[in-house]
This record gives sequence, structure tokens and C-alpha cells, in this order.
Amino acid sequence: MLILPIVNNKRVMNVEIRLKGASKVRQGVSYDDARERDIIVNREKFSDSSFHNSKDKTAPIDFIRSKSILYPRSFFVTTRQDESALYDVYKVPQPPRKVSVGLDTLYSKTITDMQCEIPGKPSRGRYVSFQDLGIDQDISSDKIEKLQRIVKEERDSSNWGQKFEEAGISVLPETAEFLDHFECTILSDTTIPEESLQDTLKALSSIHTRDYRNLKKYYHMAQSNADIYTKISYISKIVYDKPLSLSRSKESKQKQYVKRMEDGEFREAA
Repeated sequence: MLILPIVNNKRVMNVEIRLKGASKVRQGVSYDDARERDIIVNREKFSDSSFHNSKDKTAPIDFIRSKSILYPRSFFVTTRQDESALYDVYKVPQPPRKVSVGLDTLYSKTITDMQCEIPGKPSRGRYVSFQDLGIDQDISSDKIEKLQRIVKEERDSSNWGQKFEEAGISVLPETAEFLDHFECTILSDTTIPEESLQDTLKALSSIHTRDYRNLKKYYHMAQSNADIYTKISYISKIVYDKPLSLSRSKESKQKQYVKRMEDGEFREAA
């Protein structure tokens, strides 16, 4: 489970990040021609490719794109096996085109997160920092002001793309569009008042234990994520008239039906 700590309305929230449109199509299966923790794109397997041994953090998305050039279509991801050597299968839509290494790394993390799932067991949480991924590197106040000025002065939106490119700010709307491929769901039971966290940090500040340092790092990450997310959401509002959104709770997702798929569909892909 990928967790984005974020500060919002004086509360510190934990937001689960998943890919939109990804659906679990098989549960508790095992096929001779498909391994656990694999990615299958147009019958090509990640485990059989040169990308499998790569230490590059973007190897999963690089593999997916390289095997989708001629036939861009949905692909499959298998999870880890459980004690009975069975795994689940996800069907995932094609990824968006490359915008930055940071966004590609985030996408690859979501694929790896699926691969690390074990059927019937809770997923281990892994924090995500937009700053550590470098997603904020191309998002400056000056560039956002240029974007806002172009949109305000140019009434014909069909000309925006060219003007964004001329101004060297195309990465801004592209970043917002890329992030819109992720589903962000607030884990409501983990939300705490920001003031409570600040009081706890103040009480622990004099002892400098590992718990204090980890909590301080967590709070800084939540603040940084909030700042970056707010900027990208504002960019989305300017260009697409639609800010990025956080789902209010995960309660509606608890009773999630598994989309059925004929065995032949998976076997044909594998």
C-alpha cells in the first residue's frame, strides 16, 4: 500500500495511492505460463526481459511502454503467492506518456506495490514523498504565473499548447494530467489533528529519540506533499477547470467486487 502523508485543513491525513482503472480480475489462481510478481504486456513477460535485472526505479514503466509501442492495450500484473502458491491478477490500463522521471518512478512504485501484494493478507504501507521523487523540481511560482497569464490572455484554448511550449512550461499541465491517472483515497481512521501532532513533537523534542526523528520526518513529508499537491491541483484548475481531488473515505471501497474475466483472456495475454 502506497501512503501519501498530507496536511489538509489543519489535519494530517494518510492517502492511499492507486492507479485509476486498475481492477483485480482473478483471485487465488496459478497458471503454468504466468509467474508470481510479473508484468505481462502483449504476451511479453517482465521476468523474461532485460528490464527484470535493471536497478532503474522506472524499469516497470519502461518495460510496459517498450512492449506497447505497436499495440497499446491493457496489461496484466500478478501478485505474490500465498502459502498455497496462489496469486491474484490485476488488469491495468496503459500508462500515460512520459513527463518526468519522478512521475515515472511514482507509476512504477504503484505497479511494484501490486506485485508485492499477498492474497488475503494486509499490505505493508510504504510512504511516498513528492519531494524525494523530484516531482516539484519543474513546478515554480514563476512558471505557474506564466501559465496563469497565458490562460487569461489567450481566450482560444486550442492555442494554449503551443504557447505553453514556447514559454517552456508544458511540463505543468502535463504533470497535472499525469497525476490525474492516480486514485487518491483518504484512510479516514488514520487522520489526526495537526495541532496534536505538533504538541507530540514538542513534547519529544528534548529527548531526540528515533521515534521523535521519524515523527518529525513524517510531519515534514506531509507538509511538503501538501504544498506540492496544492500547486499541481491549482495548475489543473487553471488549465482543465478541474482541481485534483482526494476521495473522502475508503469505506465505500471495502465491499469491492472482483471483475470477472474468462481464463482464455488472461491465457491469451500470457
